[in-house]
Amino acid sequence: MFFNGSNPNTFTPELANLLRSVQNLTRGSYDEYDKNYKTLSTMLKRIIKVSKQENEWSIYFHAIVNLMYLDERPSNYNYKEIIKYAEVYYKDSALYMDKMLPNYSKTTMAYTNVWICQYIFYVYFQCCEIDDAKMDMFMRKYEDVTHKYGERYCYYNAEMKMGILYHDKERAKDAARRFKNHEREIRGCYVCEHRFYLDHFLLLGNVKQAETLMLDLIHKNVPKKYLSWYQYCQNAEPARMYVRVLSECVWSGKKDLFDYFFEKYWSGLSHENRDSSRTDSFKKLLCIAANDFEGLEEDLQDTSEHIDNEKQATTLGNMGAYLQWWCYYALLDKSGIHTVSIALSELETDKNGQTAALAVSAYMEAKADRFGSLFAQARKAFDYDFVKTSYQNCFLS
Repeated sequence: MFFNGSNPNTFTPELANLLRSVQNLTRGSYDEYDKNYKTLSTMLKRIIKVSKQENEWSIYFHAIVNLMYLDERPSNYNYKEIIKYAEVYYKDSALYMDKMLPNYSKTTMAYTNVWICQYIFYVYFQCCEIDDAKMDMFMRKYEDVTHKYGERYCYYNAEMKMGILYHDKERAKDAARRFKNHEREIRGCYVCEHRFYLDHFLLLGNVKQAETLMLDLIHKNVPKKYLSWYQYCQNAEPARMYVRVLSECVWSGKKDLFDYFFEKYWSGLSHENRDSSRTDSFKKLLCIAANDFEGLEEDLQDTSEHIDNEKQATTLGNMGAYLQWWCYYALLDKSGIHTVSIALSELETDKNGQTAALAVSAYMEAKADRFGSLFAQARKAFDYDFVKTSYQNCFLS
């Protein structure tokens, strides 16, 4: 629940009513957050404005956290708004955070700095709008924030991800070691905070350690104080975990690990169990690779929708999705499905309104190349050709 622990009765009538409304709309499951996104977003922006006017700084910074959380959720992903409010946070935290913090010593206001930086990081590392200079500046700020306000494990998590992003094993390994030194500081979900730690084992090719951690996270073999988080965590679901691990195997260029996890954990799943994972393009590609064509019509629709909505996705998000659709349609053709019922303005259709699967595949490849090139221009350490070759090796060889 948003603003959990805040008593609306202690604030002015307008702010109190806003807080009550937001609390009521976020008492249920995460599905309720998604369903009420527009209403919650409008209310949170109003809370940000009113709380600043009334010098209610704990509410103010918590409202920014909550808005970024909503914007980061897959169902309503709005990365541009997170970038916008990052600038608001930089300005107002410099002006008010340390000055006002002594007045809020019994609140979690200090931790909002870390939580906000987490959401900013999740967007920044994926965007070509954020070049090397901006990314490096942010990482220095993130490190300073965690040293000043606590929760250093969050920064080392981000450092691990940067190592994984650039296939820099030493950077990832050093960050993982430091993360383990601060592991006991974890305040939130154990599963979510260990995702990059799991990923780094795959980058290093440590299949035994990766598999052990994956199974521990799935089967709740974690410290007791974190067990209650399983009632909320969607990332701990087995199929979602398998999808994540397989995705990271591809990203890291580990075809041998990909084949191992695919055969052991994915190929034997029923469609119903596969379908419990998040319905993204990589999961759809995995289904086709396992000769599961049950969701084909829905997949064609999702392809068109992604193209229509690509401006809402980050650079890496688009690059990854189009690499996956490239392989997806090539596999369709290889399996004997040579034409598909999808209309793309740049591609010709036959007299039955069908488009050649290989033509769609080539179209997706060109789009992936464009976004990969954009990201590589912004991040000099990023190797798009490595990632593309890995997709080809894992799915098309």
